[in-house]
Amino acid sequence: MIKKTIKIVLLFISGIIIFLIIIAFAPGVWKHWVTYPKYDKEIVELQKLRKEPSPVTNLKTWRGVMHAHSYLSHDSRGTLNDIIPAAKADGIDFVFLTDHPKGDIDTIPKGYKGYYEGVLIEPGSEKQGFDCWPLDSTIIDWRVDKDKIAKNIITKGGIIFYAHTEEPHNWSNPDFQGMEIYNFHTDTRDQSPVPVLFNMIVNGNKYRHWALREFFDEQTTILSRWDSLNMIRKIVGFSAVDSHENQNIRARYLQDGRVLWVGNNNHVIDTTQVKFWHKWIFSDPDTSGWVFKLMVDTYLSGFNYITNYVLAEDLTARSLAEHMKKGHLFTAFKTLGDAKGFQYFAKNQNDSICAILGDSVKVAGAKTLVAVSPLPGQFRLIHDGKIVNVSKEEKYEFISSRALEKGAYRIEIHLKLQGKLIPWLYSNPIYIY
Repeated sequence: MIKKTIKIVLLFISGIIIFLIIIAFAPGVWKHWVTYPKYDKEIVELQKLRKEPSPVTNLKTWRGVMHAHSYLSHDSRGTLNDIIPAAKADGIDFVFLTDHPKGDIDTIPKGYKGYYEGVLIEPGSEKQGFDCWPLDSTIIDWRVDKDKIAKNIITKGGIIFYAHTEEPHNWSNPDFQGMEIYNFHTDTRDQSPVPVLFNMIVNGNKYRHWALREFFDEQTTILSRWDSLNMIRKIVGFSAVDSHENQNIRARYLQDGRVLWVGNNNHVIDTTQVKFWHKWIFSDPDTSGWVFKLMVDTYLSGFNYITNYVLAEDLTARSLAEHMKKGHLFTAFKTLGDAKGFQYFAKNQNDSICAILGDSVKVAGAKTLVAVSPLPGQFRLIHDGKIVNVSKEEKYEFISSRALEKGAYRIEIHLKLQGKLIPWLYSNPIYIY
């Protein structure tokens, strides 16, 4: 009788476990076989509609990542072997790193700087709420008042942008030049990662780009803050993938033959002896020595998730930085479509171009605002934080149909996916004064 009761209890518990496993993984399986293939098919069809707009300026458009981490950060082990292949595969021209300093004294340059297989890397730091790129040899003492640090870097020609703009900042600081209007890690904070983790286990190899997009929520509060700040003075908006390639479980052999296991945020999980079952899950070492990797986020997926597009003369840190500070920049979710070729400009009474995104022009000198996209989408004209014009259908070109007033005018483009319009592109404003 007791044995029978134990069997029943064990069967009941096993049934509950199996049921919970089915509940946990069923959404991911459905998305793998139904939802995500539909997404991919729609994106492929959308790309067939691509039309390359004629450039309206002599500036070239460079794709880049701003705010990413390498092995110099405590929570990353990324090296050139990881970063460069990902950048090249995603069509990234430059990576502006923001490695966490390992103490209060921060020496720039550090780590990687220069061109690696055609990809430009510029070193910088993320600390005390700043994304900063001094662009020159310097030493930063982070014990000094942060506003004084910002002043010093700006005075010497560097860049100070605010990172993680969901957090408190001194928004009245006159020296910071820009802010993140989207940060992937910020986007992950407002929901439980558990469902996404189960989804990632099912879809991480083939559909990682869609699994990661399950985190997406439009950052309306941050965008509203950006708009309100631009009513006072120019604040450049850019996106941050905040890539560390650290939400993973990895293993490598040590020199003594044991196995080192590394988990999230580069934390060492354990060091173990080689087990017989390791041969079933281990592969040959990759270029960084890893024999096992269960990856959630990767540089490859991060660099392609959302991308900054900077208009500049050439692919040098100085040229890119000067145009970043001018706001000659737009950002787009590249997994939905490459936005290279987008143009946003103002025309005067003579129908000549008098300003591009990030520029300022007198109200008497601007007649119309024009935006041109390589992909058809719904254009939204935002004036001082308010939507003032929306294209009635998905188009390649948008021309403002209203008289211009003073203020900041930026463009959003939304693309249709599964019958729903979703944000794709955010431009920096043209300022009418």
